[in-house]
Amino acid sequence: MNRTIDKLELSIFALLGAITIISVLAAFQTGLHYIALLPLGIMLIYTGIINFKVLYYLLLFAIPLSMEYSFSGSLATDLPDEPMMIGLMACTIIYLLTNYKSLPTGYFANFLMIALFFHWFWIFIAATNSVNFVVSFKQFLAKTWYITTFGVLTAIIIRTKDDLKTAFWCIYIPLSLLMVQVIIRHALQGFSFEDINKPMYPFFRNHVNYAAIISVFFPFLLLARTWYKRGTFKRNWLNFSILFYIVAIYLSYTRTCYLALLLIYPFYLVIKHRWIKQALAALAIGVTLFLVHLFHQNYFLKYAPVYAETIYHDDLGSHLSSTFEGTDVSSMERVYRWVAATRMFKDHPWMGFGPGNFYPNYQHYTLSDFETYVSDNPERSTAHDYPLLLLVEQGTIGLAVFLFLTASIFIYGESLYHRMPTPEDKRIVITLLLAIVMVYVNLLLSDLLESDKVGPFYFMCIALLVVWDMRNRKPKSLNA
Repeated sequence: MNRTIDKLELSIFALLGAITIISVLAAFQTGLHYIALLPLGIMLIYTGIINFKVLYYLLLFAIPLSMEYSFSGSLATDLPDEPMMIGLMACTIIYLLTNYKSLPTGYFANFLMIALFFHWFWIFIAATNSVNFVVSFKQFLAKTWYITTFGVLTAIIIRTKDDLKTAFWCIYIPLSLLMVQVIIRHALQGFSFEDINKPMYPFFRNHVNYAAIISVFFPFLLLARTWYKRGTFKRNWLNFSILFYIVAIYLSYTRTCYLALLLIYPFYLVIKHRWIKQALAALAIGVTLFLVHLFHQNYFLKYAPVYAETIYHDDLGSHLSSTFEGTDVSSMERVYRWVAATRMFKDHPWMGFGPGNFYPNYQHYTLSDFETYVSDNPERSTAHDYPLLLLVEQGTIGLAVFLFLTASIFIYGESLYHRMPTPEDKRIVITLLLAIVMVYVNLLLSDLLESDKVGPFYFMCIALLVVWDMRNRKPKSLNA
C-alpha cells in the first residue's frame, strides 16, 4: 500500500536539499571542501538521535575508510570517523544519564574497567602538568572519546554473538575492499619495496598503519570462520580471506606484523596452559636486563650508526638483513629517537612532558652520533615505541599505570578463558586477547594506539572481555 508523504517530511527533504546545494557551492567558492560534508553530518546526527546503534555500526564501517585531514599546522582530524566518535560520545553520556541500567550490572566496578579508567585519569593529571597544556588537553579529549565510544558504548551495543557478527562484517567488508585496491595499485608498480607507501594513500598514512589494522583484525577472521559450517560459501570465503590477509601482510613489508602473526600460536599455548604470569615476569626481567646492559657506562653509544652507510634499502631481503646489521635507516631513525627519549625522561622523570609533547621537544635532546638522513622528520612522527613515549609524556607513573593495565588485561583474560562454559565462548575470549596482543606487538615499534586504525580495537576488546565475563556470570543483566 502506498503511503502519502506528509508536509513535515517534504519540508525536511526540501531543507536538506537546500543545505546540500548551499554546502557544495560554499565548498567550491571558499576552497574548504570539507564544508560539503555538512549534509552528511546532519544526517548522522539525526541517525544518532533516533538510533545510535546504527550510527555505531556505521562508525565501525568508516574506520578503515577514514582519512587524515589537516585544518592547519596544529589542528588535524580523521574523517569521517573522529567526528562520529565525538557525536557517539555525546549520545553515550546522554543515554547513560537516562538509562543508567543499560550497561551490565557492575560494569564500571569491574577490575579491568577500573584499571582502564585509572589510565585515562592519569592522562588528565599529566595534561594538567604539561609543558604545553593546550597540546596535552587535545590528546586527553581524543582519548576520552576513544574510551567512551569503544570502551563504554561497545558494552551497550555488542552483547551477543550475533552483535559481534554484525560488527565483524561492518569492518571486514570495507577493509577487505581497500586491501584489494592497495594490492592492485602495488602490483601496477611491480610490488616495489621502495615505493610501498604510495598505494596506501589516502586511506592509510603509510604501510605501517595499513599492516597494523590488518594484523589486529586477523584474529577475528580466524574466529569468524568457525561461525559457519564446513563446505558453506561463507566458511570457504573466510578460509580464502585468511590466506589473502596473510599475503597482504607479507606484501606490506612491515616487520612487526610478521612477528605478530608468528606469535599467534605461541600466545594461544601460553593462555591454554596458564603461563601468562610466568611469561609477563620473564618479559619484564628480560627488558630490565637489556636496559641495564645498554646504559651501563653508556654502552648504547657503541651502536651508533655510520651516517653514509645507513640507508633505505630498495628490496625486502636487504631491508631485513640491514635491520640486524644496523644499516637500515628506518630502524636506526628509531634508535635516534629512543636515545632522545631517554634523555628527555631525565628532565621530567615522574610526570613527563605531557601528552602530545614528544615531537615539539625531542630535537633538543638528540645525539648527532645517531642522526640519519631522515631525521628532519617531515611526518612529525614520535618515538616509535609506545612504552617509551608514555615514559616521556606521562612519566614513570604514567608508564607504571599503563603496564598495570597491560598485566591486568592478560591475567584477567587468561582467567576468563578458563572460566568460559562453552568452546564458543572460549574462542571469542582468545580472539579478543589475540587482537590485543597484535596491538602490543605493533606498539613495540610505533605509537599507533593513538590512531583511528588501531586504537578502537584495543578499547573494544577490553570492553568485550568484561561483557563476556558478565554475560556468563549474570546473563539477566545483559538483556537488551
